[in-house]
Amino acid sequence: MQKKVIIIGAGPAGLTAAYELVERTDTLPIILEKSAYIGGIPRTMDYKGNRMDMGPHRFFSKSDRVMNWWLKMFPLQDTNKSELTIH
Repeated sequence: MQKKVIIIGAGPAGLTAAYELVERTDTLPIILEKSAYIGGIPRTMDYKGNRMDMGPHRFFSKSDRVMNWWLKMFPLQDTNKSELTIH
């Protein structure tokens, strides 16, 4: 029987945890989200026919490991640098 893990919240942390579990283990993540959308606070929503960006527009962490993971998954656009890493 496959091991299962329940993850509460489909924000950046919950989705990252689920992704890493799938990539690194044989564990099946089950994500529970109380709202009708995924992604947490950083999202675009429809309000009275207008699309509005909510939450943070940038992601920042003091951890180089976390920042490099996010840059690998979602590379920056329109940069003049050939390679971007946090040292």
